Order: sequence, then C-alpha cells, then structure tokens
Amino acid sequence: MTYRLQTLGRLRLLNEAGREVAFPEKGLLILCLAIANGHREQSRAETARLLWDGVEPSQAYVNLRKTISRITAQQTELGRTFLTFSQSSILVNAGSLTSDLDAVNDEGGDTLARFCRIATVLRDDFLKDARSHGRALDAWINRQRERHMSLLRESLLAAAPAAAGKHRELLKSAAMRLLERSPSDEEVRAILKSALESEGRHHDAQVIFDSVSLSVPIASNQPSAPVEVLVRDDQHQRKPPRLVLLPPNAERADSAAAIFASSLIEDVTIGLCALRSVSVIAPYTAAQIGLQADKANTYERHTISYILDTRLTDEGDRQSLFAQLIFFANDEVIWADRFNLVGDGLMRSRRGIAHQIASAIASQVEQNEAARHAYERNGESYRSYLLGQRYLKHLNLPEIRRARKSFREALGGQRDFAPAMSGLARSYFVEWLLTARNDRELLMLAESHAREAVAADETLASGYRELGVVKLYLREFDESVEFHDRAEELSPHYANVIASYADTLVQASRPGEGLQKIEAAIDLNPIAPDEYFWTAAGASYSLRRYEQALAYIDRMRDRTPADRLSAASWGMLGDRRKARQFVRKTFDVHPDFDLGRWMAIVPFREEWQKEHYREGLKKAGF
Repeated sequence: MTYRLQTLGRLRLLNEAGREVAFPEKGLLILCLAIANGHREQSRAETARLLWDGVEPSQAYVNLRKTISRITAQQTELGRTFLTFSQSSILVNAGSLTSDLDAVNDEGGDTLARFCRIATVLRDDFLKDARSHGRALDAWINRQRERHMSLLRESLLAAAPAAAGKHRELLKSAAMRLLERSPSDEEVRAILKSALESEGRHHDAQVIFDSVSLSVPIASNQPSAPVEVLVRDDQHQRKPPRLVLLPPNAERADSAAAIFASSLIEDVTIGLCALRSVSVIAPYTAAQIGLQADKANTYERHTISYILDTRLTDEGDRQSLFAQLIFFANDEVIWADRFNLVGDGLMRSRRGIAHQIASAIASQVEQNEAARHAYERNGESYRSYLLGQRYLKHLNLPEIRRARKSFREALGGQRDFAPAMSGLARSYFVEWLLTARNDRELLMLAESHAREAVAADETLASGYRELGVVKLYLREFDESVEFHDRAEELSPHYANVIASYADTLVQASRPGEGLQKIEAAIDLNPIAPDEYFWTAAGASYSLRRYEQALAYIDRMRDRTPADRLSAASWGMLGDRRKARQFVRKTFDVHPDFDLGRWMAIVPFREEWQKEHYREGLKKAGF
C-alpha cells in the first residue's frame, strides 16, 4: 500500500491505513502541482512564482527554500520521499504515492467505464477548501476545475446513450453538477430530462422539471407568477444567482418523515435544474454544506445567494416540514411555509408539496433579483458589509465597533449602499444599549443613519426596523410600532424585523404579544443571535415567568448583557445567593452602575412594568 494524496474537497495526505498525516501545506500544494501537470519535473522558479506571487521574487525563493527544508524534515520523519529537489527543479518520485486525480487522468476503458470513473470521483471541487494563496495560484486552481468540468461533460455526452439502469443515478448527479456550473447548457439539460423520463414512473422531479421548463403559473393557492427566472440585459453579463437547498438535519434520520423530507428536497433540487438563470447546487454538495459549522463563511466562499433551509418539527403525534428561503445578503427570509406530513396522505401530497416549494423558490428569486444586484454590484463593499453583519451578531463593544468600521468601509466603496447605512444605525444603537449610560448622542446617530437608509431605499425593511428601535428608546411608542409595522409589511418572514417588533411590544407593556412575536422569530431563525433570547427573557420576566426567563438567558452564547435581568429573576424567585452572583458580575463590567440611572434608561411604557423590574433588582441586592 502507498500513501494517497486527496485533492478533491479538503486537501490532505493519507497513509496506508487511510489516516491523515501531517505535511506542510505548501508541500501538499507542490504535490498537487506536480500530479496535475502529469508528474513532470517542475521549475523551482515557476513553483516559487505560483505559490508566492504577492512578494518580491527574491523573497519567494527564500520562502521556497524554507518550505523545502520543512518538507525534507517531514519526509525523513515519515520514512518516505515523495519529492526530490535539485538546485533548479522539483520532481515527484514515481510510485511514491497515489492520488484521487489518477482516475480523472486515466484515459483507459470504454466510454461508459470512463464516465463512471470520472463522475464518481468528481463530486467535489479540486482544492475546494484551500485558502487563497495569491492570484496566480487561484487562477491555476480555477483552470484545473474548468478542465475537470470539461472532462466530466465530455465523458457524460459520450456515455449518455449507453448509461441506463444502474448508471442512471450517476448520470443524473453528473448532469446536475454540470448545470450547477453552467445553467444554460442545453445539451446537459436534455440528458438530465431524458434520465428523468426513463425512471419508469412519472417521477416528481420530472413533474417539477417539466413545469418550470414551460414556465407554468405556480399553484392556484398562491399568486400567479411565472416560474422561470428572467435574465436581465445589463451592461455586463450578470452571473446567475446560486441557490442551495439544504436537506433537513433530523435527529431521527431513519424515520419515515426524515426519509420522505430528504428525498422530497432532492426532487425539488433536480427539478429546479430546468431553470436557465439559476445555478442550483447539486444535492451531494448541499448535504456537505449542511454539515459545516460556520455556514455563513461557507455561503460566502461558494458565492451562494439563496438558501432553502428545511427542518422537521414535532407537533404532538405528527411531524411537519418547515421550509424557508433565505436571501444571504441580508439574512432575510423572503418566503416560508410549513407542510404537515400526515402518514396516510404522505405520498399523495408529495407532488403538491414539491411543486409548491419549487414554484415559490423560483418566483421569489425572480422578484428579488433587483435586490441581489443592489447588494452585489460592488464586490468589495459587499464583502465589507457581510463582515460587519457577522461582527454585529456579538453583543460586546469591540465587535460592535469592528462592525461599524466594516460598514464605513462598505460605504467608502458605494456611498448609496442603504444596507450598510442601516448597519451603522444598528451599531450605534447596540453601543448605546451595552454602555448603559443613556448617551443620547448615540441614539441620535442611530436615528440619522436609519433615516439615510430609508431615504436611499424605501423598500429596505431594516431601515424602518432601526427607526422603530430608536423611537422605542426615545419613548415614542406609537411611532416605534408604526415603523415596525412597515418593516414587517415589507418583509413578513424577516426574523430580525419580527424580533425587533417583539422587543417594542415588550417595552410598550404588551409582553404577551411580544413573547408570541419573539417565539415566531426564533422559529424562523432557530440558531438565533443572543438578542432574540434576551428579548424572550424580558417578556417572560414581565409575565412573571422567572424560570422561563432564566432558561432563555441560558440559551445566549454571551450572557453578560443579561446579567441584570438574571439578577432580577433570581431575586423574584427568592434565591438571594444566586441573585448576588449576577449583581457582582454587573459591577465587574459596569463599576459605575447606578440603579436610578439604569431605570431612567429602561423604556417601559407603563409604570407597573417598571416597578416590577425595579422590585426584582432591589430584591437581588442592587
């Protein structure tokens, strides 16, 4: 047995037992260069230029010499010599290791055997998870990927007439992989359609495929709209949006409902491949994306614009499938629905559910394309905005100020970028909240930027949301409700808007309504930011459900901002020892905390709610 280099997906070196072994990252990349280039001898100068194109040539040579030293030391430790080095060249030793690219480069066998070999291997992109090492290497990696897709397409077209029966699933997955890259490839689409037609039954995926191909109206219980996404004539050819449909991650993955839901989503994915101007991520890749811990970074890296998030939920003695279409640029839910999975009627309802989901996705993506263009027309501004959004999820001052810096950078490249203005408004409000000093200037800055956001884009829900938040803490409750009403009208499934509206209702002394709203927001966004649970805890406290309040606080990643509420809850429960722990923590963070000043900030509309909170804080020991 020999060592094996894995280049498709995550780059790594595996030993004879299939276990990953340590090897310098640049050394692995040098192995990739050599194997992809047919094991030919490589020039040291060319290798240095590719791996360190952002530095002076002399420094690149120094870096290469250091890398060679580390490679040599590691090869000695492993007792293997994969690479040998001369003064001017680098050579891979033949037979020292195998690679997953061997199957791609092997031209042996008949057309069907070659297709099966290539399609089985090329499920993942070449060096998919490799971080950027400079423009030269990135361009080389992209050329390799394009070559792989060309080989896959060539082998698919050649083998399609003979690929039947047991090879049909492989043929479909290869066709979807190619359509993911090139949605307008009619030859590949015809092969996928033919494969669906030969399923032996009127497959649900085929029904969706045929319906979107013909641009039929969506289901009668929905507003009529064409399903096909339109291509707009811009000055430059715009890339089609990328869409990923995530299968539900059910704890009971082998249950009938989980199996049904997963196959349903796969059918919808296949059917949506009929769209010419949407790039649909193939099911295999979608499943891998669903397993990633940092999904936001994954979506950004793969330039994904839309995510269909699905999950199974228990409702007593039955389950339902919850589906929501998220616009990644601003984390907005632009469509959501829940489908009951009733045992006896499950398969009978499958086609109707699949058609509703596919039709809603296609029509909502079409309607949202102008918004996507507004977000993505300046790449650097968009990246700065996304970074700011990520920082905003953390309720601490350093992260909030980083977010503000990123939003300002976004506006530096695109002065009329309303989402960044809205982000700036949010950053000033959160700083006002965290510092607890009732600094009116911060609220005024938040209001100013929120009004700028609304003026720049009247359809932007987040601008109205920020205005509603500021008005709440200025104790202008009716105006706060009015702005939140407008925001929810613009984006009825936008979890962040609903969460802010919930906070307004709680502070406006309507905690029961507020709790209902925040629970709806958490349902839309179950891996919610801390502020959702903080709002839910505040509503629960006002309803005298102190243990429930503490349970919501326990779901926060950083519970520090809710220390005062924790103290009050334990105080009302009569546990003075626990309450004092949170009193001490509050003074650790805010040494100058004063109960009177804090109660002057808290914007409860009615006196009963304020006195109830004051009572808890006093019982806690403030």
